[in-house]
Amino acid sequence: MPGGANLTKFHLLRLNVGFLLNKNVGDSRNFEFEEPSLLIGDDLVISDLRGSVRLSRTGQGIYIKGFLQGNIDLECVRCLSEYKQVLSADLDELFDYPPKATSDPHLTISDDAILDLGPILRENFLLDIPIQPICRIECMGLCPVCGEVITEEHQSHPEEDIDPRLAVLKTLLP
Repeated sequence: MPGGANLTKFHLLRLNVGFLLNKNVGDSRNFEFEEPSLLIGDDLVISDLRGSVRLSRTGQGIYIKGFLQGNIDLECVRCLSEYKQVLSADLDELFDYPPKATSDPHLTISDDAILDLGPILRENFLLDIPIQPICRIECMGLCPVCGEVITEEHQSHPEEDIDPRLAVLKTLLP
């Protein structure tokens, strides 16, 4: 991968930025990411991770600006089928170096010059997951009678016998 950082399969999001910390303020480097599958944290599996980030040396540490995108497997709340949801993360963060006592621990660079994008990327992706995931806008869900996914080919079911005690309610419908 371009950029000269330590980008291994085991620590794809842990970048060794020691070379950039030894540069002058204003120096920068671009990093491209392309990974078929990646576990972020303990529970978030992202497939087809793609994107790029630009790391720039500042007087306070390393400034990161970039965009990453990937897919996650979700279940539709209407039809219960699994589908791939595209998630994206706009990164615009300053990682402190050397770390200050008041710094956010996820936004600091360790003493061994490792910048970990994992926590920030995980947070951005989790915030991008829809609260009620829907596989497609036109999804009509499941049939309340037979439980099959409603499609254009789905046959309507004949009206069932109505309980005589509830028959009066039918007169209320137009």
